[in-house]
Amino acid sequence: MQIPYKSILVLERSSAVPLYVQLANAFIQHIQSGIIPKGYKLLGSRPLADLLEINRQTVIQAYEDIQSQGWIEILPKRGVFVSNQLPIVQAKGFISTQISEASEKDSILTNRASGLFLPKLIQHRLAFNDGLPDPRLAPREALAKRYAHYINYAEPALLNYTEVYGLRRFRENLAALLNQTRGLSITAEHILSTRGSQMGIYLVAHAFIRSGDLVMVGELSYQATNLTFEHFGATVMTIPVDEDGLDTIALEKLCQKHPIRMVYVTSHHYHPTTVTLKPERRLHLLQLAETYHFWIIEDDYDYDFHYANRPVLPLASANTHGRVIYIGSFTKLIAPTFRVGYVVANPETIEELGKIRRIIDRQGDTILEACLADLLENGTLRRHVTKALKEYRVRRDFTCELFEKELGEKVSFEKPQGGMAIWMKFSEKYPLALLSDKAHKKGLYLPNGGAYKPLNACRIGFASMNLSEIEESMSILKKIMSD
Repeated sequence: MQIPYKSILVLERSSAVPLYVQLANAFIQHIQSGIIPKGYKLLGSRPLADLLEINRQTVIQAYEDIQSQGWIEILPKRGVFVSNQLPIVQAKGFISTQISEASEKDSILTNRASGLFLPKLIQHRLAFNDGLPDPRLAPREALAKRYAHYINYAEPALLNYTEVYGLRRFRENLAALLNQTRGLSITAEHILSTRGSQMGIYLVAHAFIRSGDLVMVGELSYQATNLTFEHFGATVMTIPVDEDGLDTIALEKLCQKHPIRMVYVTSHHYHPTTVTLKPERRLHLLQLAETYHFWIIEDDYDYDFHYANRPVLPLASANTHGRVIYIGSFTKLIAPTFRVGYVVANPETIEELGKIRRIIDRQGDTILEACLADLLENGTLRRHVTKALKEYRVRRDFTCELFEKELGEKVSFEKPQGGMAIWMKFSEKYPLALLSDKAHKKGLYLPNGGAYKPLNACRIGFASMNLSEIEESMSILKKIMSD
C-alpha cells in the first residue's frame, strides 16, 4: 500500500500556523480516519522533506510532536511506524449520504423544531419583503461614534460581565421612554434586555408553558411564534381576526370551554394583516385575562410607525392586574442587525426570565446597549423616528398608488394605518408561488405566500426601498403578471 503523501499532506506556507504543526495535524487526521493504517511504516524525515520540499527539521519536529502524543513510534535503525496500540479504525470515504440506524438513535437531531424552516437570506437589491426598515436611514454615524468611544475609552467594568438583565443605564433610559410614549409605569426592574423580540417570546414561552397548555393566537399568526409555543409542548388554537382585530367574543366562548394558558397578540399592527385591535376589544381582552386567569403576550414590534394618527396605547398601559407581558425591539426602529429587544413584566417574572436567559446567553451586547442609552438620552433616536416616519409614510402612499394604478383588480388591499408592509391579496389567476419564482429570476424578491395558504396573499414591504426602487420593482412585477 502506497500513501499519496503529496496529496494528503497539504501545507499552507502563508498560514500563521507553523509548518511542523500543520504537518503533525495532517498526520493525526489521516491516522484517525484510517487513511494511514496502524503499523504502517512512514517515510523517513529526509525523503519526506525532499518530497514536500520543506526543511528536514520541520519533519523531525512534526514526528517528535505526534510521537509524544502516542500516534507513532520511532524505532532506531528501523524507521517511523504508526502505533499498533491505536484502536482499529476503518478507512472512510470523504462523502457520506446515508445515516445508519445506530447513528439515527445517537443523533443529536430531534423533531422538536421539525416544523420550522429557516428563512432564506434575501440578497436581492429590490425586495417586497415582510416589512423591514431601510438601514440607509438609520443613525449609523451617531452609533458608530458612540461605539468607537466605548471601544477606546470605556471603563474596564463596561467590558466585563454585567447584569444578565441588561445594562442598567440602558434599562433606566428605556423605562423612561416607554413610560413617556406607551403610558407604562415601570422601572429598570421591570425590563429584561434580549437579542430581539423572538428571543423574548422564546424566554416567556420557556417560563410559562408546559406540555398540554392551550395557547391562543390569531388566524394567520406569525409562524415562528406558533412554532415556539409548540416547541414547549403547547397546543396552539386560532381565533378569528377581522378589521377590528382579534375577535374577543370568540375568545370568550373558548375560555368557557377550555382552560387557556396564554394569548398571543400583536395589538397595534396585527401580523400579517396590519389591523389594529380596537379599544373596546382591548378592554374586553384584559377583562377575560383577569376572569379566566390567562397571560397575554403583547408583541408590539413596530409601535413607533403609525401614520394615520397618534398610536393607540398598548394593552400593557392598562395592565392593572399584571397579566400582560410586553415585548418590543429596536430591530424595526434602526436595522435588523442591531439585535436588541426587551421584555416588560413584573419584577418577579423578569427575575425568572433572567435565570432562563442566563442558561442560553450570559448577557447581551453591553456596548451596543450603552450606545442606545446615549441615543435615548440625547434625543438622537427620537429625531430618527420622526424623520423615518415621514419618509415611510411617503413610501407607503407611493406604493399603494402604484399598485392601484398598475395592477388594479389583479390585487386587493387596504392602505395600512401603520407598520412597514401592506397585506396584499392577489387574484387566483396569479399564483404567488409562480410569480415569486419569475420575480426572483428578474432580480426582485416577492414572497411566495406559502405561510398564508390557502390564501393567495402576502405582505408587501415598502419601507426598505426608496421611491425609484419601488417604481422599478413595480415595473418588474407588472411585466411578469402581464406575461
